[in-house]
Amino acid sequence: MEWYVSLIAVDHPVLLYDADGWEPDWGQEPHDGLRYAASSLRHWLWTWAEGGNVWDEVLQVIGED
Repeated sequence: MEWYVSLIAVDHPVLLYDADGWEPDWGQEPHDGLRYAASSLRHWLWTWAEGGNVWDEVLQVIGED
């Protein structure tokens, strides 16, 4: 798993790429393993700095898929 920050999108959302998060046998492409982890870098950093779980938001989104 790798964390990414978009430097061109508004508020710089944080994304998580999970190479195991896509299934080629189901017709999915590698970009299907890319998930939004936080709406902004600021939000992600504050969550981390306050001792929160930076995985909560991304795992919630994965659970909805």
